[in-house]
Amino acid sequence: MADPGKGRGRGLALLQALKSQIMESPPASEVPIPEPTPAPSVAPSVVGSTSTSLGGRGKMAAMLLSKMQQKPGDATFSPASDVKPPLTSVTVGRGVGRGLSLLKSLKASQAAQSPPSLVDSDVDSLTKKMASSTVSTAATSSQTLVGKNKYFKEVKDTPPVVKKGETGTPCEVTANFIYLNFEENNVFEYEVRYDPDQDYKHLRFKLLNEHNHFFKEKTFDGTTLYVPHMLPDEALNLVSTNPFDESKVNINIIFRRTRRLSEMIQIYNVLFKHIMKDLQLVRFGRQHFNEHAAIQIPQYKLEVWPGYVTAVDEYEGGLMLTLDSTHRVLRTQSVLSLIKETVQAEGANWKRAMSDKLIGCSVMTTYNKKLFRVDSIDDSMNPRSTFEKNEKGEMVKISYIEYYKKNYGIDIMDVDQPMLISRDSKRMPGSEKPTDFMICLVPELCQLTGLTDDQRSNFRLMKDVATYTRITPNQRHAAFKKYIQNVLNNETAKNRLKGWGLTIAQETINLTARTLPPETLYFGNDVKVPGKPNADWNGDVSRNAVMQAVDIMRWVLLYTDRDKQVATDFVETLKRCSRPMGINVSNPDLLRLPNDRTDTYVMALKKCITSHLQLVVAISPTMRDDRYAAIKKICCADNPVPSQVINARTLMNSQKIRSITQKILLQMNCKLGGTLWNISIPFKTAMVIGVDSYHDAARKRRSVCSFIASYNQTMTHWYSKAVFQERGQEIVDSLKSCLVDSLKHYLRVNGRLPDRIIIYRDGVGDSQLKLVQQYEIPQMQISFSLVGETYKPTLTYVVVQKRINTRIFMKTGKEFANPHPGTVVDHDITRRDWYDFLIVSQKVNQGTVTPTHYVVVHDDSGMTPDQCQRLTYKMCHLYYNWPGTVRVPAPCQYAHKLAYLVGQNVHQQPSEALADKLFFL
Repeated sequence: MADPGKGRGRGLALLQALKSQIMESPPASEVPIPEPTPAPSVAPSVVGSTSTSLGGRGKMAAMLLSKMQQKPGDATFSPASDVKPPLTSVTVGRGVGRGLSLLKSLKASQAAQSPPSLVDSDVDSLTKKMASSTVSTAATSSQTLVGKNKYFKEVKDTPPVVKKGETGTPCEVTANFIYLNFEENNVFEYEVRYDPDQDYKHLRFKLLNEHNHFFKEKTFDGTTLYVPHMLPDEALNLVSTNPFDESKVNINIIFRRTRRLSEMIQIYNVLFKHIMKDLQLVRFGRQHFNEHAAIQIPQYKLEVWPGYVTAVDEYEGGLMLTLDSTHRVLRTQSVLSLIKETVQAEGANWKRAMSDKLIGCSVMTTYNKKLFRVDSIDDSMNPRSTFEKNEKGEMVKISYIEYYKKNYGIDIMDVDQPMLISRDSKRMPGSEKPTDFMICLVPELCQLTGLTDDQRSNFRLMKDVATYTRITPNQRHAAFKKYIQNVLNNETAKNRLKGWGLTIAQETINLTARTLPPETLYFGNDVKVPGKPNADWNGDVSRNAVMQAVDIMRWVLLYTDRDKQVATDFVETLKRCSRPMGINVSNPDLLRLPNDRTDTYVMALKKCITSHLQLVVAISPTMRDDRYAAIKKICCADNPVPSQVINARTLMNSQKIRSITQKILLQMNCKLGGTLWNISIPFKTAMVIGVDSYHDAARKRRSVCSFIASYNQTMTHWYSKAVFQERGQEIVDSLKSCLVDSLKHYLRVNGRLPDRIIIYRDGVGDSQLKLVQQYEIPQMQISFSLVGETYKPTLTYVVVQKRINTRIFMKTGKEFANPHPGTVVDHDITRRDWYDFLIVSQKVNQGTVTPTHYVVVHDDSGMTPDQCQRLTYKMCHLYYNWPGTVRVPAPCQYAHKLAYLVGQNVHQQPSEALADKLFFL
């Protein structure tokens, strides 16, 4: 039988009603204005008359019909039942188009018939058409209903996107992916209704949990309940007691449909979140840590908590769990002891010093292991202060001392300590706008997390911490094995998986990867250096001449009194190193400064920068951000000239001064428009672009988007632009103008436009891929016509993702090692519905290498997967600040460098005069 609640049969019922109405209707001129019908008190179960509450197609058709039969100038009445019912499982608006097309044909057939009556056979044929267009089979109806719930991702019936390359040497690898197998592929979906209705989500959970024996394994979001088995009849009508006012609440559980388990990715992630709890791991954000296995580093008052990060998804090879080991550094010092130390050191100025140290930092509450961000320190409050708390429906005043004693059994020792304030905003039940909350924290019960800037600059401390956090491939793989064993040995966790009919594989996935051949490098004087498996050419750079040298003839060197000897040694070493590299360096104009104040540097720069000056080199006695920012602001924006700032301490080590000076000279050559080395690029007229963004979360400034584009065949010269955006915006609105400017520059230099454009876009998460595909790419294609009406190059758009949890391990017997640079994986562990691949492009000496994930969002160039992978790996060889391969293609790394410089130091758009040079290295 047709179910009116599911949108089948309403259109049919409407037509039957329509048929009887038209048969009895008077001529058009005498049609009465329809009366508004009262809203039915109960949702009707059988569609019988036109006064019945209709939804979806039927409702749409009724509205159109009333308009059609109405005389011009008459008032319009909508049926009262058109008001959306409070809770309905019917999705309004589904299938509107078919009802509309039916009414158009109905109108046409009405117009064709001069007497206002329809022949029975016409109505029958029309009814048949309507029935065939609306009443679908059970199979199609279940498909149309799938994926309507916003909490769960729908897995398509389409086959996975498989794009595999063939070049390279095959090698056996494993990855941090574990297969999940399911015995039964069914999940049962129920709707939970409360009478009286409960707005408070937390209370909905509490009321349902009173009957936990009916659903030991469940996923519930407040309205929709998913269970792995059919519920018995006695579980469908339950009565719970409201703990706040002891009133009875009826819970009505209505079966909706059966779903495929493989569609319900979210259920798995919730399931593993519970398993982490079963394994007694503490949750921080999306990661879980083992406080019982904490490693103490007492000399620095630190401890390192090992942990795991998990995610379940359907990949090209099937349903898998991604598992990675991670670490969290905590300080064993409480916030109160830090306040006391600061008061002793700073005296009356303690609050300002404390604010600098604490505001913006995360602290962990020791009693419930939760993280909070400190927004301010309130010394007008202390633990004796009171706040209002809801107890059994009454607001009661209670002090913080009493609260912690009553709820956690904790005695607060220092009753005069100031309070920490953390601000948060949440959407409360029944309100559309978020409500701001002020959370008060007691410093005595808060532990500091993370490292301070001083600690980060302590080389020895960082080295000691790294011994625990940078773990080798063997240690990491052993951690995965241990996790799998812990899950299999933990009865609760095992039963939880079993309850959903799931089993976890005992080993990580085995794969065959490919290692791309090493790239040959070309230096000056026609020197050709064959590629090495470790992709490192540090020695070759200092031995060979650069590809394109720029002589440094007119330059100025700024230094302070105390760095006079350092400056002299630097100039001598620079001239000695420059000959083998093929660069001529003349003597600089030496400018001695009386002190190292920032304004002294600024005044000197403004005096010495002239239009014919090639380069400014400033030796800075110490590393100070404000001084560096002031120098860069003048040299990049106000008075544009390539600039090099050197910390005097780096030049004081007499054993390393030669190698350091060589690197500085190479950097200076790039900043002046020179080229250090190149590789073979197969395309004759192509432009490669890198895009990245910089967000300053701490200072809440505007974001910076940087855009870097190649403008020569060998892809060694780059045109750059940096533009500002509103805070937190990632999808770049200014890409269009940047692209047009770079194409015009390419045309000026080469006399023609590129045939193909390849864009590497950094800083895009998985959730934004569709947005990029639908918004950014069309914007790019529009901008081509702004350059020339007939100009239509091919476009390849690749999203670059660095911050991923995927790890690849090369098998060497029973041991595991980092794969060689150039290792590509493009199957099984790649995204199911995207054309993507992973490349390990760099060599790491410590810890485990992280591959880079490339998603080809758009490609109309006809490049094969092999060509796309080879080009991407080639681009990792062209970053001139490092004599080896880097983790992302060079234009991305350049874009990152420029965005960081402008966002962190310059705070305004760099001058166009420097746009064709790598001034930001």
